[in-house]
Amino acid sequence: MGWRNLPGGRGAAISILCLAAAVLPSIAPASRLAGFPSAASSDSAAAAAPTPAPDTSAPPEPPVQLVLGELTNRSAPVPAGPTTFVPILLYHYIRINPNPADRVGFNLSTPPAMFFAQMQYLSDHSFHVLSLHQAVEAIRQHRPLPSRPVVLTFDDGYADFLTAAVPAMRAHGFTATDFVISGRMGVTGFMSPAQVLAADGMGFNIGAHTVDHYALAALPPARASWEMRQSKLALESLLGHPVIDFAYPYGSYNAYDTTEARRLGFETAASTLTGTVHTAGQLMFLSRVRIGGAMSLSTYARLIGGPAPSHAESTAAGPAPSPTPTPTRVPTATPSALPIATPSKSPALVR
Repeated sequence: MGWRNLPGGRGAAISILCLAAAVLPSIAPASRLAGFPSAASSDSAAAAAPTPAPDTSAPPEPPVQLVLGELTNRSAPVPAGPTTFVPILLYHYIRINPNPADRVGFNLSTPPAMFFAQMQYLSDHSFHVLSLHQAVEAIRQHRPLPSRPVVLTFDDGYADFLTAAVPAMRAHGFTATDFVISGRMGVTGFMSPAQVLAADGMGFNIGAHTVDHYALAALPPARASWEMRQSKLALESLLGHPVIDFAYPYGSYNAYDTTEARRLGFETAASTLTGTVHTAGQLMFLSRVRIGGAMSLSTYARLIGGPAPSHAESTAAGPAPSPTPTPTRVPTATPSALPIATPSKSPALVR
């Protein structure tokens, strides 16, 4: 899980640290960055909201932290021991990206027509859409799963989960897990508490995604624990039942965070590591498959182990969108901007 996993090896890791140090000398020590964030999962959102259930025991505000908007996904470690194959898909927005120049927003967005076509593909090719809990139990006990298993997960709790994703999934009897940032409920673009409650009532699983969406590995341990614990408590208070699933913001975590997630009562904690084969020892950093951007239906089918889509199926998905209106050159892989999270006086910081 160290820097050796980053593309380019140790040299690339040193370059990233040097860049971070030049922009923000007060960044947290590298020893806390063992689970350095991959692609940002909410960099396009910026608003502030109170926490649903304020915790007066919250530790002091964390220091200003740097978040690199775009880093190449890392592969999950090679599993050791009995393995279970089940693609766990990671979605964010179900929308047409409103700002074509926003590459982060583009990569996190799946146009509704494409999402509908993906759900139709799963239905037409007899995929078994499992709940996250069903998949976790099979991984833990190494139980066989139905043919062509797949799990649908969404990060952040965006409003278009309820307005765009849920209708498409319900049309096929599918379920999903949405990892909700508790401090952003009710903020423009995110589900309100009533909408989160409605999604839960329709049978969709709600998981925790911290209060403020900080990169946990860059936080002091007490603050990281508070972010996990308070998001769990706030959602449980709203829903009236236990919340047992968690996802690390930006895929950022370290050994302390994984241990603390288990101690707080989460049965699994999802990462942004890429992989479709799982072992019981990896349930606190569960790998997923990122979906979004200009992904064709053929690529989608290949990632989940399905047959190539027909011409009619591909046509239904519509043309692949472009991240820019009229691209004139190949964009560079280096982020053009490094968004910085500046803490407010309230623990409900939102970037």
